[in-house]
Amino acid sequence: MSRTRRSAVWALAASAALVTSSVLPSIAADAQPRDPARTPAKGKSSDIRNVGPDYHHGKAVGLDRKSGRNLAQSKAALAAADPEVGATKTWLALNDLTSRIYLKNYTLRGVGDHIQVWVANDTTFPAGDCRNDLGLTQVTDAQVTSFVHEFDSNIYPKESATFSTPPDRDGTGGADLAGQLGLPDDYWKVDQAQSDDIVVLVDNVRDANYSAPSTPDGQTYIAGFFYSVFNEYVDRNVMTIDAYDWLHRTGANPPDDSANPAYADCAASQGSTRPYGASRPHQYEGTFAHEYQHLLEYYEDPDEESWINEGLSDWAQTLVGYVNPSIAPDAPGADGHLACFQGYQPPNFGGPENSLTEWSDQGGPEILCDYGAAYSFMEYLASHYGPAFMSALHRNDEGGLAGLDAVLQQFGATVTAQQTLHNWAAAMALDSASGTKGPQGGDPKAFQISSMNAKINWANTQAYDSPGAPPNGSDYVRLRAANGSFLKASDLRSLSFDGASTLEPTPVEWEAAATPPDATTEATTCGDVPAGSGPAALYSGCGANLDRSLVRSVSVPAGGGSLSFDALWDTEVGWDFGFVQVSTDGGKTWTSLATQDTTSEHDPGAVSAVTANLPGFTGDAGTWKTESVDLAPYAGQNVLLGFRYITDSGVNEGGFWMRNISVAGTPVPATLDGWQTISQANPTKVAGFTVQLVGYDAAGHAFHRTLPLNGAFDGMLAGKALQKGLGRTATVVGAVVMYDDPTESSTQYARYSLKANGVLQPGG
Repeated sequence: MSRTRRSAVWALAASAALVTSSVLPSIAADAQPRDPARTPAKGKSSDIRNVGPDYHHGKAVGLDRKSGRNLAQSKAALAAADPEVGATKTWLALNDLTSRIYLKNYTLRGVGDHIQVWVANDTTFPAGDCRNDLGLTQVTDAQVTSFVHEFDSNIYPKESATFSTPPDRDGTGGADLAGQLGLPDDYWKVDQAQSDDIVVLVDNVRDANYSAPSTPDGQTYIAGFFYSVFNEYVDRNVMTIDAYDWLHRTGANPPDDSANPAYADCAASQGSTRPYGASRPHQYEGTFAHEYQHLLEYYEDPDEESWINEGLSDWAQTLVGYVNPSIAPDAPGADGHLACFQGYQPPNFGGPENSLTEWSDQGGPEILCDYGAAYSFMEYLASHYGPAFMSALHRNDEGGLAGLDAVLQQFGATVTAQQTLHNWAAAMALDSASGTKGPQGGDPKAFQISSMNAKINWANTQAYDSPGAPPNGSDYVRLRAANGSFLKASDLRSLSFDGASTLEPTPVEWEAAATPPDATTEATTCGDVPAGSGPAALYSGCGANLDRSLVRSVSVPAGGGSLSFDALWDTEVGWDFGFVQVSTDGGKTWTSLATQDTTSEHDPGAVSAVTANLPGFTGDAGTWKTESVDLAPYAGQNVLLGFRYITDSGVNEGGFWMRNISVAGTPVPATLDGWQTISQANPTKVAGFTVQLVGYDAAGHAFHRTLPLNGAFDGMLAGKALQKGLGRTATVVGAVVMYDDPTESSTQYARYSLKANGVLQPGG
């Protein structure tokens, strides 16, 4: 596609809000860029915290105007000419702890063919932090020069050739923000010669590691990020890299000071589970290569699904040579993401039971395995179809599986996207074990990944222990006897599978609020909902990634009538919505009803569940509003009446309240009696299961067989048919159970029963 800047009324409105108020409309009280409950990382796991393809999903956060009071020096440095090394300028910086952007002075330390490196004038930790004594945020000229060279000679040419190049941005569009901050209108403007430069801001990002390194969340840090808001505010292409420990995390052969008593004492005093000063070659260069792909994808396809976007960014580190995916997952030097997904991290970080397409399905620290799943899948694609395929995937306008299908067809593949997922899932179990010939059964090459030595840690319970199989992900179940001992192929007499036809219904999560708020204000958030004095109401609750429904059957008189209710809502405007809906087919389909206060206007980045259900209520109602809907189209029918609240993973506001509900004059009580969820009224059908049997021995003989399933998702193999699929020599035999979700819409696992020799296996 042609690369264009992402612009919308919503983004421009956010920009205006930023420059005209002391803080942007609040995200502060309950924004979700971090996870305070994260378990400290241990073992080989990375101490880098990933913040997604576009920090805070590209949503604007507030500007700390106090930080602009001491900018006299930078204000005097007018942008009359392109900056040169040694120049000081004000750029944006991120405070992840307060969810605020603030202004900060940086000095230009390096300029290359396509890059400018600006290092913050103040990169220190708070006073008293022992990391200051070790000089761990000092960035030298030699390190900057090396970084510039690495970008210009390696990252830029390789990612440009394989992915794309961003549009030139000369800072002209930053005039509005600059002027309202009291800076010259041309403050960020550069000549054409520098308009293709990537502005790299090196700063000690204010995250939990900055202020409280001994806390669980402080054990990881934001090593770098792409935030499109920075780009749009200053009209330049901007990337941020952390200033922490460039000495040990840049270059091909950094020193190792982890045994130095000063480093060890500092780490111990801060409760670090990892040594300070350990050698991590090219870590920041690799982080930059990863984040740079996100910048490029922002222009190519800003709405790309996370698993594709993150997978391409992890694969970018292979492309530029900073990560070697062929290192076995249990060997020193293995990539942490790949090791996590294959089950070779500590169990609290998860394992192979992980959805490829439902990002963060296991939550918490197990998101490392989400990256590993996406990374290994990209390695699978690259090994089978080559760099040109990866280029097309990066540039394709369609998202997720639809985009993958389009690229597979473009390259003449004989398999669909869903079939490719099946082959990849089996390859993760068979690649390393099957030798050079590949496994017997099907196309042996389909179950190998030339760039990896993939294998599954079957003994890790995180391969199967959540009930059910993940959507477009797999349970990896090593078959066992009744006493728990593992079975060999020669032990197997029968294997049966029974998959659920519907997902388990979700229970009602709405509440009957006895004292709902009398009004909402800018201060109302998920963490601060005031009690009121009015009558009781039905309340959605609040939080991230919600889709909470409340439905019941109502009768509309033959003469019609009106649905009336009082509503109060406090949601992230344009992103999170409350809906009032009707279904005439038992809950299979729903129609959202329009009132005087509903809208279909939404942010272009709103989640698909929101856009598919508009119109709805969004923003801040302020006070209770009486709403009314004509029910004439449903006269004489029994219909399902529904209330629904849908949010994304970003800002969590107060929620959605309903009371004084009446259907054609018949009151509906504000209690939970008689209410159901959508999935209780009409259980969600499972699209399908794929069960693959795998086996191998120590000599490199491997076997693969797909278990045939009928329309009810039942299947069985026994006797010779089973022996034909798995042979008799395999000493490791397992089942790879995938819940197929071609819509990529399911957030639930699908239940099943798997039996070997009549013994129920774990995982279902």
